[in-house]
Amino acid sequence: MGVQVSTKGQLEIGVTTMVLIVFIVLLLFSLILYFRFTYMEIEETKATLLDQKYNSLLSVIIGMPEFRCSRGGVESECLDAVKLRAFDEDIREDNEHKEYYKNLFGNVKGIWVEVPAGTKEFGIYGNEGSSGGVYSVPVSLYYPESRTYKIGILKIRGEL
Repeated sequence: MGVQVSTKGQLEIGVTTMVLIVFIVLLLFSLILYFRFTYMEIEETKATLLDQKYNSLLSVIIGMPEFRCSRGGVESECLDAVKLRAFDEDIREDNEHKEYYKNLFGNVKGIWVEVPAGTKEFGIYGNEGSSGGVYSVPVSLYYPESRTYKIGILKIRGEL
């Protein structure tokens, strides 16, 4: 005499297994969607924070006495081309001050001022040719030799 296997029991086990498989597939699909949207939100937040960071750094650079132009000891809202040129030359040679500016500028890959009129660029820090996002702001450049002003663009290359 053999053991009889109930087909009704087998059917219930099969249905339960199918329901579990469908439930697990739906759960995995919803988790994938949830983490995708969470990742996108994190990326947007990162981009916003980087924008704020580099825009505030642009403001700090514009306000630094090393670059600001002054007449008779009174500073004005512009960058001095002679100071920029001298800073570019001095920072390349002086390792002590290079460390100070490395701490001040953080993980910035490059800072420079472009003059659209075709004159020379002023390199402030790092290398403008590396990869990363570029953040910029227009600035007024004062050339004390000729007592003229030109419009320049202060640019920072940072991470994306």
